[in-house]
Amino acid sequence: MVTIVDIRIPASDTLFAEIVEREPSIEMDLEQTVLTDGVPIRFRGSSKRSVESALDAAASIEGYTVVSEEQEEWVYSIRCDEAFRVLPRIVETGGTVLTASCSEGTWSVRLRYVNREDVEASLESLQENGVDVSVVAVRTISEEDLSEVGLTEEQYEALELAVEHGYFEIPREISLQELSEHLDISHQSLSERLRRAQKGLLHQSFSDPDTSSETAL
Repeated sequence: MVTIVDIRIPASDTLFAEIVEREPSIEMDLEQTVLTDGVPIRFRGSSKRSVESALDAAASIEGYTVVSEEQEEWVYSIRCDEAFRVLPRIVETGGTVLTASCSEGTWSVRLRYVNREDVEASLESLQENGVDVSVVAVRTISEEDLSEVGLTEEQYEALELAVEHGYFEIPREISLQELSEHLDISHQSLSERLRRAQKGLLHQSFSDPDTSSETAL
């Protein structure tokens, strides 16, 4: 069983509080496709000079390096005591961060849990550590639900991550190799998993409703 939880957290409750206070228009995304020693964050909505001035002024930021530069967007590897206070609490209680982005002073975070019991423990941990977390949505996907659409839990997870990180976009926003690192499997295994998942969905979509819905995976 997989539980997906969408939460919102004020940027003022994170280690990026000073940055957002200094540059209210700034937007940030956690770049999980980039492997660095620090926390990879994509910045936009402000100038590069303003971003770096805000980073220099933030007491919570120990240092940073430029990872990549695009038109009006910059990815920095941020070094700090913790990623931002949310991440350690989530990981410690069994959660996985699928996406995290900040806009207008609020972080929107999508989490994945294998055990439903971990959701409550995770939220309580955040609140006990002074994080004002708001739950936006919770949805649980059972093995029976996945079976009905011809998917295993592993195939569903692979598809969800692929969609979240832009693997099916044109052009692709992430490579198969980068995506496989999130699941800690080889890119060959991920490729096969995605093919089987798509095959299962196609079988389900085009199957005759009056016949058996069993799909060979």
